[in-house]
Amino acid sequence: MGDEVRSRLQALRRLMAERGITHYVVPSADEHLSETPPPWRRRREWLSGFTGSAGDLLVGLDPGETWLFTDSRYHLQAEAELAGSGIGLERVGAPGGRTLSEAVQDLADRHGSRLRLGFDPWCAPDAAARDWEGRVREAGGEAVPTEPNLVDLVWTDRSGPPLGPLFACPKEWSGEDLAGRLARVRELLEKKRSPFYVTVSLDETAWLTGLRCFDEVPHTPVFESFLVLGPEGVDLFVRAPQDRVPPELDRLPDFRARPYETFPEALRSLSGRVAVDPARVTRGVTRALEATGVEPVRVTSPVAEAKALKTGAELRAMERAGVLASRAKARALEWLRRELASDRTVTEAEFRSHLEALYAELPGFRGLAFPTIAATGEHGAIVHYSGADDTPLRPGDLFLVDSGIHLDGGTTDATRTVAVGEPSAEQRRVYTRVLRAHIAAARLEFPEGTPGAAVDAVCRAVLWEAGLDYGHGTGHGVGAFLSVHEGPFALAPASRRPASAVPLRAGMITSIEPGHYRPGFGGVRLENLYRVVETDRTIDGRKALAFSPLTWIPFDPRLTDLDELPSTHRGWLDRYHRECSERLGM
Repeated sequence: MGDEVRSRLQALRRLMAERGITHYVVPSADEHLSETPPPWRRRREWLSGFTGSAGDLLVGLDPGETWLFTDSRYHLQAEAELAGSGIGLERVGAPGGRTLSEAVQDLADRHGSRLRLGFDPWCAPDAAARDWEGRVREAGGEAVPTEPNLVDLVWTDRSGPPLGPLFACPKEWSGEDLAGRLARVRELLEKKRSPFYVTVSLDETAWLTGLRCFDEVPHTPVFESFLVLGPEGVDLFVRAPQDRVPPELDRLPDFRARPYETFPEALRSLSGRVAVDPARVTRGVTRALEATGVEPVRVTSPVAEAKALKTGAELRAMERAGVLASRAKARALEWLRRELASDRTVTEAEFRSHLEALYAELPGFRGLAFPTIAATGEHGAIVHYSGADDTPLRPGDLFLVDSGIHLDGGTTDATRTVAVGEPSAEQRRVYTRVLRAHIAAARLEFPEGTPGAAVDAVCRAVLWEAGLDYGHGTGHGVGAFLSVHEGPFALAPASRRPASAVPLRAGMITSIEPGHYRPGFGGVRLENLYRVVETDRTIDGRKALAFSPLTWIPFDPRLTDLDELPSTHRGWLDRYHRECSERLGM
C-alpha cells in the first residue's frame, strides 16, 4: 500500500505545482462534514491509506512537510497504516503532537509570503478554514480555495454517489410531525434574530424532515442533502427529488424538495441575516453567502439544540432499543463465558458474528450503528480497532466489545470489557478504577446549567488519582434512530472540545465511557447510555439533574475488586445489577 500511496501523493503534488500551491489540506470531512463519509467521498482515506474516522492530511510539495493529524483513538492504527507512505504522523493530544492549525502556523512562520495553502472550501469546516486563512494572511501568504477538489482530479477510478430510497419515519417514533419540528426550531431561530438557517449536516436534514435512508452512508440512516430553513418554508436539496422524496411530504406547503446541484445557486438568492453554525457548515457555504453581500450570523445550530432534547416518544423508543440491545449483548457475553469455560477457542471474528446474529433477531432491527469493535489483547489498546479477525481470545487477555444498533426509532451504543481466563492483579486494578470513574459520573447529581466539561472532570479525576487517563472524551450525544454521535454538547475537557461548554439539560441522551489503553496491556472501556433527568432536589436554588441508565449489561465481577469501591459505588452497582436482571430476564 505504501508505494500506491506515494504514487497518489505524487500525482496530487504535480497538480499543486501547476497551480502554484505549496501545501494542500485534505480533511477527513466531506461536503457534509460527515464523521463517516460514504465511500466515494473518502478522499483522505484514498490518498493516505489511513482508514480511521478522524484525521486530516496536509500535503506539501516537499514530502518532508506532509503529515496526518489524528487523536489518541487512532495513534497506533495510523502508525501501522501509514508505514511506507512517507506521511508523517502528528499525534494530536500527545506530548509534542501538533494540531493541523498549529502546523499551519508553523508553516506560516517558516515560509511567510511564499506559503500558498490550498483547500476545497466545500469540504472545510467554516471555523477551521477561517482559522487557516487568518494565520496564512497574517504571515503574508495566501489561502487558495480550489474548485474542483484536487483529489477528485487524480482519483480516476472514483465511484459515483448511490441513490438510496428515502422513507418517512412513522410519527409514533418521534411523537411530532414536520410542522412540530419546524415550530420548535423556528422558536430557537427567532432568539438568534435570523429568519434563515443553512446547514450541510446530514443528521440535521434527516431529523428535521423526518426522512431516513439506509443506502448512502454506512451505519447511519441519513442521505446526502443540504437544507435551507426560511420564514416561509424549508428547502431540501437532494438528488433526484422527484423520484425519491415521499409524495406525502412533498405535498406539504411548508416543504420544497429541490435538486441537489442547485444548492449553491439558492445560497446566492438569500438576503438579510442568515444563521449558520460554524461547526455544521462549510467555508464554501459562507463564502457563497459573503459573495452576495450577506454576512453569515454564526450561532449554535437551532436544529442541534432542538434535536438533542428528545420527545417522550423518542425517549420511549431509545429505552426500548436499550433493553433489547442490552439483552442481545448480555447473551453474547454469557455465550462467550460458556464457550471459554469448556476450553473452546473463540476468535474476535467469531464473537462479532455471534453478537451481530443476535442483534439481527431483534424485532425492529435496522442495522449496526457503527462497525462492531471486538478487540482482544493488544488490539484493545487501539481505541477504535475495526479489524476483528481470526485472533483467538487467549487466557490472560482482556476482551473489549464496543457495539451499537439501530432499532425502530432508537439507536444504541455500549462497551464492555471482560476477562478471558483468570485476570491479573493489574487488570483488576485498572478495570476497577475505570468502573469507579464510570460510577462517579453515573451517580452524579448536578445543578441545571452544568456543562459537560464538569462531568468529564468528575469522571476523569478518579483515574488521575491512580495515575491513569484516557485520550478520548467521556461522553457524546446519541441520536434517536440517527447518528450514534451528535451534539451540541459533549462530556470532554474544555480545552479539547468547545461543545463541552454547552449545559446539560433534561431530555438529552449521553454516553459515559471512561477507559484506559496501553500497549502491552490492552484496553478497558466501560460505556453506557444515559438519559439526563430532573430530580426532586434543588442545588443552591437550581433544579438538580441526574443520569438515568438506558443500557443494562452487567459488569464483569471477575475484574471488579469490591474492596476498592466506596460504599456509595457498591450500592449503585448492586442496584444496577438488580435492575439488569429484572429488565433482561436473565
